[in-house]
Amino acid sequence: MEHIQINTAAQGQEFELKTACDCSFKNVPMKRTLFVLLLCANTLAAQVANYQSEFNTINKNLMLGLGSYAVSNFVLSGIGYATAQDESIKRFHEMNVMWNTVNIGLAVPGYLKAVRGGDEMTFEEMLKVQRKTETIFLINGVLDVGYITAGLWMCQNSVNFPDQEALYMGYGNSLILQGGFLLLFDAYAYRVHHNHAKQLPILDKVSFSPTMNGLSLRVALN
Repeated sequence: MEHIQINTAAQGQEFELKTACDCSFKNVPMKRTLFVLLLCANTLAAQVANYQSEFNTINKNLMLGLGSYAVSNFVLSGIGYATAQDESIKRFHEMNVMWNTVNIGLAVPGYLKAVRGGDEMTFEEMLKVQRKTETIFLINGVLDVGYITAGLWMCQNSVNFPDQEALYMGYGNSLILQGGFLLLFDAYAYRVHHNHAKQLPILDKVSFSPTMNGLSLRVALN
């Protein structure tokens, strides 16, 4: 492993920099100690900034996918509604369009936010946002199951509402479809973000240990 070594023969002091984020020092004066700490802090900040950029790219792609799905629903269900002869099918397409109005309302602002990127975050801020994002997708997954359940109930009980049987059947089938898509979408989004979180630098990778001649600091970020 390549490293930079600085010796001070008068006092036998030695400083070693093995990598930009793996530092050790022995009997090092305060100025050099601060230099090592600053170097490691800058490395951590650079990795967090790179992680934030990847985080925004993930969100951009997810919102692009959600928005594309919504637009395709507008087109297909718009045509379906205009050409359907059966009332329940017409209601099915009607709900699809209404539902994806919400989806596009979430996708567009989310995409623009991801493109802008926002201010550079600290490690603590990035960690908080990462955990919040994963939690949101988990909660959404629970809600998606609720949508599917409501759709199944509407379909099964549509016969109990003769005057609105077509509406219950059409809206119920739409809820099953839209809830099923969102369940897959949120599960995928959670998995992508959760796997990406494993690349986030964590504080327990910073360690101090005593040596025979002084103190050793190690910051392992990869």
